[in-house]
Amino acid sequence: MSNIQSQSSPATLLWDHQDLIPLQKNLGDEDLVLLLTPAAVPIDQSLANASDPFEPLGKALARTHPWIRHVPYTKERGITSIHVAFIKRARVVIFVLTGFSTEEGLFQLELAEVAREVCEERPLVLVACCEVSEKGAREYGFPTIIQCPGYFAADLQAVAVLLTSERPTTTEATPTAGNSPPPPAWSLIKWDYDRDLPETHALWEACLPSKFHLDRPTLGSLLKRDGYAMHYLVREPNQGQAIGFCATFTTFTDSSGDRLIGSVAAIIVHKDFRGQGVGRFLHDEVVSKLNKIRGVGIIQLGSTFPRLLYGLPAPETDTEWFEKRGWNMKESTPGNGRRVLDWLLRFADHPVPDLASAGLTFRPCQLTDYQKVVEMANKESQKRYGFGWYDQYAKTMDSCYMNDIVVGLEGENLVAAAITYFPNNGSPCGADIPWPASIGQSIGGVSCICIKGRPQSKPCHLTLTDSEIR
Repeated sequence: MSNIQSQSSPATLLWDHQDLIPLQKNLGDEDLVLLLTPAAVPIDQSLANASDPFEPLGKALARTHPWIRHVPYTKERGITSIHVAFIKRARVVIFVLTGFSTEEGLFQLELAEVAREVCEERPLVLVACCEVSEKGAREYGFPTIIQCPGYFAADLQAVAVLLTSERPTTTEATPTAGNSPPPPAWSLIKWDYDRDLPETHALWEACLPSKFHLDRPTLGSLLKRDGYAMHYLVREPNQGQAIGFCATFTTFTDSSGDRLIGSVAAIIVHKDFRGQGVGRFLHDEVVSKLNKIRGVGIIQLGSTFPRLLYGLPAPETDTEWFEKRGWNMKESTPGNGRRVLDWLLRFADHPVPDLASAGLTFRPCQLTDYQKVVEMANKESQKRYGFGWYDQYAKTMDSCYMNDIVVGLEGENLVAAAITYFPNNGSPCGADIPWPASIGQSIGGVSCICIKGRPQSKPCHLTLTDSEIR
């Protein structure tokens, strides 16, 4: 049920998907209701002597159910161990905020997210004492939301009435354009290669521009990574068609064998179902699952190997959506959203430089180089945020494609390495990076360029690319 408001009340029930209201039907005689409110300056002059502007809400609720505990939260301290202890004791949690799209409101929403995590299975009601757009509210996915224009005593008393009163059945009218039905509760479905690949491929092409399209076998080969992949679908409850998909991978960070990187490789939602919490549901579920995998110490947005999407596709992606999910997007800082470019170079435009005078030589990797190459890849990839590079070098060195690795020597010292790959030649790197082949079958590539001791800002890609890939 959505948009329930009496003619005289300033409070509106946007929706109650958990069928929680009225509260008392879900409460035992001694069940605790926790009221979490922000520390705010009183705006109601009639409450000048009150210690807390939200006191009228607590008192009004206590008339129906005596076990109300009112605990404020502050911007400086956020959700503390005291709040957590009260949440664990509560049967129902009511979280109040005074802003939604403002800077203060976004911070309060972050705290509401924390409270929701701590609640686990406990129901939580979000009370927004501010203007809220229905689309913005749906994006956050709270199952029960009440909105009122402010936190005057009259507003808060109206909220209490809404929380404790039976809902009128006459509002169950046929939805119109101005009274859309609430979104259903989404279910997470584990992805199955044989069953779900055709629909996933169709959804991929429907959601992404043509430059990101892949044929079905290629997409399938990238997704089918037994033991290293967890993918999930959301289906429309009535018709059953796939409307959302999320791909995740894990890969080794380094040679230790027990440190892993989790990758949220792609989140796509059909355009007809966006703004209904599908993407948020997928995101929160898979991040939670990745965090629970033993050894995962880093979670990245995008995937290095297999290269489904290396980061957020530009300019199609709304970066603010990910910032609201807690991702730190600062392009100027390594590891925090720097833009990634794949260069397409034609050999005719880049003559091979004479590097012999500089004491540099290049040749295919040999078995005697194994330890030096792997150690360098291990160290340099960590310094340069080359997530998954070590694993890629190790797989290539252990395959029959070792000669696809090019090493650079300064005298007798191995100082550089890179992995070359070619469309459809069967190499591990070629199988993990599909994009050159999507441009043309005559296009090869070079990846994981490691240069020993190189400062991050010094460009060296062309040296390795031109001199040895021919």
